[in-house]
Formats: sequence, C-alpha cells, structure tokens
Amino acid sequence: MKALALLLTTSLLLTHAPAQEPAKAAEAAPAAPAKRGLLKYSPPKTAASGTRIDGDGASRGSGDKLPSLYVLAPNHTALTTREQPSLFWYQTGPAKTRFELTLTEPKNPKPLLKVGTPTSEQPGIHRISLAKQKITLKPGVPYKWTIAWVPDPANRSQDVVASGTIQRVEPEAALTTALADAKGVEKAAVYAQNGIWYDALEAVSNEIDAAPKSKDLRAQRSALLEQAGLKEAAAAERK
Repeated sequence: MKALALLLTTSLLLTHAPAQEPAKAAEAAPAAPAKRGLLKYSPPKTAASGTRIDGDGASRGSGDKLPSLYVLAPNHTALTTREQPSLFWYQTGPAKTRFELTLTEPKNPKPLLKVGTPTSEQPGIHRISLAKQKITLKPGVPYKWTIAWVPDPANRSQDVVASGTIQRVEPEAALTTALADAKGVEKAAVYAQNGIWYDALEAVSNEIDAAPKSKDLRAQRSALLEQAGLKEAAAAERK
C-alpha cells in the first residue's frame, strides 16, 4: 500500500508540474508596448478666429512665380506658455527672393523684431527662436507675426505675405502637473490637448531635430498641422 501511495503521489506531481511552467513563462513575458496615438489639438474655447493669412506666391505679379508661404499656426490666436517661444513657417519651394519676418504688438507701429535674408532656397519647415533674437513676450498680448517674400523693395504691393498671431498665457496648475512626468513627444501631446499650440509644435519639432529620419515623429507633426488646416505642410511631412 505504501508503494502504491508513493506511486500515486509521484504521478500527481508529474501531472501538475508541466502546468506550472507555462504559468511562470506567461508571467515573465514582457507586455507589448501600447501603440502611441497621433497628436490631437484642442483649440482654446475663447480663441479669436480668422487671424491667419496664407501667402499664395502664384497670385502675385512680380514676373517670377514664387513659392507659397504659410505660418504654422491655426486660424485663430494660438497660445504659448513660453516667454521666448519659437515661430515656425513653411515654404513650398526655393526662392531667390528676399525673405522678411516681422513681429509686432498692438498699438505699436514699430516692429519688435524685423529680420530678413537675401534668399531662402531651402523648401520645407523653418523656425526662428525668439530667445536667440532676445525677444520676450508679455502675457495676455496678442502679437502678430508676418513672413513675406519681397521681390521689389520699392514696390511692397508685390509682396507675398503670410501672417498669424500668438499670445502668451500663464500655465494652469493642471498643465504644469501633467508636464512634470511627460517626456519627448508626450510633452507635445499634453500641450496640444490643453490648447497650447506653439509649445506643442515646438516640442514635437525638437524631437524631429534630434531624430530627423523618424517617420513616426513626422507623422505626429503632420497630424498636428492637418488639424490646423495646413494641408500642404502636413502632406510634405508624410513624404
């Protein structure tokens, strides 16, 4: 009987042993990473609409067909939490024409910033850092920024002009808390969800500068631009 009992015990152990191994293996297997969604921009509810102007180079008469210009901003007064954010624009092609960028504040005829280059022969997305230009934005002021081709400085009616607006706001406590643990493109997502356009665009663009060949990052920026109605710039990011 003792021998029979020993055999039964051994048999039960052998029967249950294989069932334990897969359980351990399942526990040790790493979880599949969650698929990251595309950036989603939620415009501020109080934003003033209709503030963006797109520059169609083909519609101006200067003898030369110029590429189009777009400020990378929504068609409303978009926000930043930064004193010295970056401004982004897109040009559809190269131009041997003078390029100018100006930044103005309400009721002040003198520009806060006016810079230019004799030519701008690199198509695509460009930026200017207000920090490098030593320009600081005041909270609550809707600044206007303008980019232009200037084919004839003596006849500014031929300029191809694009413009948008930017306003600095103080970050709310909830936004500051959400940003505390956010890294990389997660920061762009937090800014976008909270209606902070310029900071969202700058955050994802910084990631692209660090990894310019990343299709995922460019898809993120494309999604953001698409939501602002910037279809040409968005399409160029997907190529």
